[in-house]
Amino acid sequence: MRTLRSSEIFNDSKLTLIAIESVDFRHSRTNAVYHMYGSVEPLAIIVCSQDGTYALDMEARPADFEQLRQGMPELDAIVASFSKG
Repeated sequence: MRTLRSSEIFNDSKLTLIAIESVDFRHSRTNAVYHMYGSVEPLAIIVCSQDGTYALDMEARPADFEQLRQGMPELDAIVASFSKG
């Protein structure tokens, strides 16, 4: 199961940085053995500043904010709550 999650990594009066991560969790069972696998992959940084809100990928290039929204419908509410500070 793959989901996206967010966490605030920096916040002051002028700037908020939000990390967007892909979390993948899988499990299987073979006889009496239960296997669990997980991974966390950084995808983007959302920058909320007085000049606006934008996304950067992990190479600091502009990221597709709309694609992040599609994968994480609650992103607008998250950004709004961080922007209000």
